Amino acid sequence: MGRVELNVPRMKRVAGRWYWRTTAAVKALGFCDEALGDDTDKAITRARDLNAQVENERARRAGLPPSIIPGSVAALIGKYEASPQFAKLAPKTKQDYRLLLRRIEKVAASKIVSTITRAWLVTGYEVVQTKSGLATANAMMRVWRILLGHACDRGMIDVSPADGMRLTGVAARTQIWTPEQVEAFCAAAAAEKRESLALAVRLALDIGQRQGDILALTWNDYDGAAFTIVQNKTKHALRVPVMPDMQARLAAMKRQAVQIIVSEATGRPYQQFHFGHEFARIRAIAKLPSDLQFRDLRRTAATELGAAGATDDEIRSVTGHRSRGVVAVYVRPDERMATAAQNKRQTGRKPRS
Repeated sequence: MGRVELNVPRMKRVAGRWYWRTTAAVKALGFCDEALGDDTDKAITRARDLNAQVENERARRAGLPPSIIPGSVAALIGKYEASPQFAKLAPKTKQDYRLLLRRIEKVAASKIVSTITRAWLVTGYEVVQTKSGLATANAMMRVWRILLGHACDRGMIDVSPADGMRLTGVAARTQIWTPEQVEAFCAAAAAEKRESLALAVRLALDIGQRQGDILALTWNDYDGAAFTIVQNKTKHALRVPVMPDMQARLAAMKRQAVQIIVSEATGRPYQQFHFGHEFARIRAIAKLPSDLQFRDLRRTAATELGAAGATDDEIRSVTGHRSRGVVAVYVRPDERMATAAQNKRQTGRKPRS
């Protein structure tokens, strides 16, 4: 069969099959010839995808921003970030999604959305899992599901290849801060002149709130006995009483800013990244396990409440969890609870004759 050419750069047909042929200049960019098969429509789509990658690589090497190709992943991300659905997300969720979207752009910006297959997604999922861990891989795939669902809504594809894709479950966290670990961290923070981090840890343990909500606390939120909080993630409004020792700590503090937790280095509230970096540094100085995280203080608070005999609803009134089922995930049964349960059991037993 003779050679047939379409108006698609580098795409040629030889002996009934389509090929993408490179020049020396394109090979120098890291590309090589590729067989495209005998399905013309699929071959055209793949050739255009490869050509887009070439142009973006040229732009990258020239220090220019990559062009956004219609129908590409970059174009889809732009549409999603401009959508009402994205606008409705909580600020922290937007921040987390943007980090993942930038990672997706880095590896797939020029890929044409209609060429994405289930097999391609599975391969990417496995690669991320190997390089960055299961939790990150699952988070990336959840964002892919949202993106490809948005692509369906916008008519870019008819069916999402991510629909029904199974993710490997991540074991629930069970880490609990011991009183000794709390004191070790706070002592290390004080030695490093970072009393603000010690206060953040003690506050999180005292009122059981997320890191973002702890860092956002202001003096106006506190009336000397309790904090009035609107949780950033859920918009749930709470009034959480403060334990007596924390009341004493807060009463002794000088109010130097609107926020309660203020960086000693800047005199301003912490940015999330800066706080996380300093927290990890102090944790290392205190010789605490690297898997002991700030978010585990919330679980520790819920577990202490449960061990003290608080009901699920009482725990929810402090932590702000909307369902009893979620509380069950956060509260880690321990020896104190087992002892209390057995004591109640003994009290409830009738004397044997």
